[in-house]
Amino acid sequence: MAGQTVHISGIILKKEASGEQFFKLTLLSAEHGSILAMFRRPKRNSRTPSPDLFDEVEMVLEKKGENGFGFVKELTIQHQRRALAKSFIALELACEWSSILSKNLPRETETEAIYVLFKKGLDAWEKRKHPEAIFFKCLFVYAKDEGYPVKHDWFEKLKHNERVEVATILNTPISELELNPEICRKWNDALKHYVQHYTDILI
Repeated sequence: MAGQTVHISGIILKKEASGEQFFKLTLLSAEHGSILAMFRRPKRNSRTPSPDLFDEVEMVLEKKGENGFGFVKELTIQHQRRALAKSFIALELACEWSSILSKNLPRETETEAIYVLFKKGLDAWEKRKHPEAIFFKCLFVYAKDEGYPVKHDWFEKLKHNERVEVATILNTPISELELNPEICRKWNDALKHYVQHYTDILI
């Protein structure tokens, strides 16, 4: 019996091999949340596009069950982010951020705000400027939007000079930020420690 056919658009959060014939894709969709999709590997010399990590795609998916995965019947790549690969640090942090989202996003639930946050982060990482600060902004906003008191329980308990550094990262546009990457890396570690130990977000 054929499954339900749905049209879905989103960004590839994760791509991993599944046997010899398929890739298992995790797609972040604004309307549908986290979606698992099995994509058949294109044959040699095939013109079928093969999506990569962080590609924005549209697909026709044949769902197998109410909350199960689906098989990709048609796929169109709308936007690729090849510029990310030109910066190891930007690519590494984008991958870390996508891994955090893939571990925590609910399935089959609207996640428009998270989708917008992820897309903005990827667009910023493509410019390869202050990638560490972009990660910090993304994680802070995500934790706050998930309802955790990251501002009152973490930020406001910092020393004055520390709050100044964190506020500078959060409030300054990336294009105008002038801060040593080491400072951003320090605060990334501190924020991840707080999130890991004082929230239910998986890091």
